[in-house]
This record gives sequence, structure tokens and C-alpha cells, in this order.
Amino acid sequence: MKANDYAEQVVHEFRRHITDHVFLSIQHNEKRMREYQTRVNENSLREVNQAIGKKVKEIFCLDDDGVSPAPKSWLIKVYTLYK
Repeated sequence: MKANDYAEQVVHEFRRHITDHVFLSIQHNEKRMREYQTRVNENSLREVNQAIGKKVKEIFCLDDDGVSPAPKSWLIKVYTLYK
């Protein structure tokens, strides 16, 4: 496999699971996790998680490609997969 093909494969896989990666970055960063908990307390878990998910899709201009029922982040139960 050529380096360019490998790079495309790796980036595509990251993009496909980007929502899970965003939530993992929140839970592994103490400051972000405190901010997340504050937003959840002020709003609701559902509202905060949906806002984050929608913003990921909006910022990166992604197209849906199903749902993953097995996130690595414990902050979410499911997440949208992207093409």
C-alpha cells in the first residue's frame, strides 16, 4: 500500500468516528470535562450532547452514514458515523 493510500485510509477512519473522538477529548481533558459537566448541569445531558454532535457535522460538513452503538467514550451511548 502506498503512503498516500494509507494516509487516506487513516484519515477516513478518523473522520468516520470523529464524534466519538471529540467526546473522548472532552473526557480526557480535566478542564473540558469540568466545562462539560457545568453545561450539562445548566442544560441537560441530551441537549449538550446533541449540540456537540450537530456542531461536529456542521463544522466539518459531513454526511451521515449510520449509527454506532459502541462508542469508546463513556459520555455517549451512540453516535453518528460519517462518510
